Amino acid sequence: MTLLDLEDISKRYGTVQALDGVSFAVGAGSRAAVVGPSGSGKTTLLRIIAGFEFPDSGRVCFDGALLANGPAGVPAHRRGIGIVSQDGALFPHLSVADNIAFGFERGAPDRARRVAELLEMVELEDAMATRRPHQLSGGQQQRVALARALGRRPRLMLLDEPFSALDTGLRENMRKAVSRVLQAAGITAILVTHDQSEALSFADQVAVLREGRLVQAGSPQTLYHHPRDRETALFLGDAVLLPAFIRDGVADCALGHVAVEGDHAGKAEIMLRPEQIRVIADSASPRNGGRVVDVQFGGAVCTVAVALADVALPPILIKTSSVALPAPGDLVRLDVAGRAHVFA
Repeated sequence: MTLLDLEDISKRYGTVQALDGVSFAVGAGSRAAVVGPSGSGKTTLLRIIAGFEFPDSGRVCFDGALLANGPAGVPAHRRGIGIVSQDGALFPHLSVADNIAFGFERGAPDRARRVAELLEMVELEDAMATRRPHQLSGGQQQRVALARALGRRPRLMLLDEPFSALDTGLRENMRKAVSRVLQAAGITAILVTHDQSEALSFADQVAVLREGRLVQAGSPQTLYHHPRDRETALFLGDAVLLPAFIRDGVADCALGHVAVEGDHAGKAEIMLRPEQIRVIADSASPRNGGRVVDVQFGGAVCTVAVALADVALPPILIKTSSVALPAPGDLVRLDVAGRAHVFA
């Protein structure tokens, strides 16, 4: 069942077209992510959903109710939508408990119980209730901000790059914790982020914006393995792009003969994700191989740059295990697992 439906949303600021005919639906209980480079319109879209901005044209429908029809609509405080921002926006002069309870009904008799329940929900100890925001770590502040938003019992939660100010390890832990909390509470969520891996791991559905337009939407697996164009492919992760000639389901390219998806024929560009390519030491230097020109050690996953033999292409970057890592100058064979994606 669809909870949020955006229909042909457009928004202009002076001469800048921030959004151009964006349509997107979010199912009840699901987690969606909106990604795109800076200036793509993702924050504007989030603000229109929240009610902080109104579209020039288009409709926002929430659970069957019309929230916006062009520039006319329901103001933010009457939408019942929660939002967690990048900085948490906690009140520095209030305790954690008072921050969490800020959105409660005035004089709520069960205030203390609800604060305790929300602290438990976001995995914070009861002792945190009396602290001020400056006495908390970045991750703890974000949990308090989430608890405050949950206190209003929203059906939809908007997450505006809430993890971007956190360290890498904490960021991943917070993302998992927030996902657990929202799922347990049955709350639909929309995450806006510039971090592709964050979007792919968090969401059931990902929408890619570029220059104010919706380029592609679908499951993380679909967008990663079947991007609509090369720009989307490169935005969502590392990719090996090669010219090829396709016939009978096989591409003849710099890596030899590679099986491809779909029914294509003739000249085309194919895409492989680096993890599809296996680096094998081979002193014979076969056609589907080359010479290692650089190795970047990264722990469990390393990056190997290989200059392909007899091909005027830049070296390709391959993700591989640190076990039996080749050295610069080594001759290697490149074996491909799975099928290549073909850009139509």
